[in-house]
Amino acid sequence: DYSVLAHARGSCGAQVVTFAGDDILLTGWEDGAVRLFDANNCNSIGQMPKCHRGRVTCIAVGGEFYYTAGDDGAMRVWNRSNLQFIGQYSEHNKTVTGLLVDNMHEHLVHSCSIDRAVVTYDLRTSRRSNYKMHRDGGFTGLAQRLDSEQELLTTTSDGFVMSWDCDVQLPVMALDCARRMKFTCIGLSSGGRFLAVGCEDLCVRIWDLHANEVVAVCRGHSGAIASLA
Repeated sequence: DYSVLAHARGSCGAQVVTFAGDDILLTGWEDGAVRLFDANNCNSIGQMPKCHRGRVTCIAVGGEFYYTAGDDGAMRVWNRSNLQFIGQYSEHNKTVTGLLVDNMHEHLVHSCSIDRAVVTYDLRTSRRSNYKMHRDGGFTGLAQRLDSEQELLTTTSDGFVMSWDCDVQLPVMALDCARRMKFTCIGLSSGGRFLAVGCEDLCVRIWDLHANEVVAVCRGHSGAIASLA
């Protein structure tokens, strides 16, 4: 019936939320902490204080680890079972705007930032394994294709969706909507065919990735679109 089952309130603004399975909510906050809640009743079940200097902007969940990133440009790794700090990667010099675990290889983690860089980390070697740069605009969102070569998809502040292959330095595809405006966030359909993008003109545009064309322009917001799924 869409009634509220439970709620939790923090001492500052929350920035990001994601599920770890069906029962755990991970939340990132303005004070740099990650707080965990029971998804059934929103009872607190743990926290990682001072994960980052500044806001926590991204959280990703792997089989053994949680991954966090924030305003400080760092990506940090945490043990899922005891929330202990494992290590960090400091490849970005500005806010991280996208973070995900690779579809095919769980030891690879990808991030993007408004510093115009896309980085792949290899947990087996504990070092950066791939690095891409965009000359003009910063990255605002990150997804990964479920078909083709499992390319990374990024949105940019200068109005492009770019597709990145690990073996090619330049983007292998660039989509735009014939208008120069900021793209703010990105989401992929569960089947992988459709790509949704939040745009500066307050519309959500949906691309068919098989045809590389916009198939819908959805209007409904009166303010900036911060996230979609």
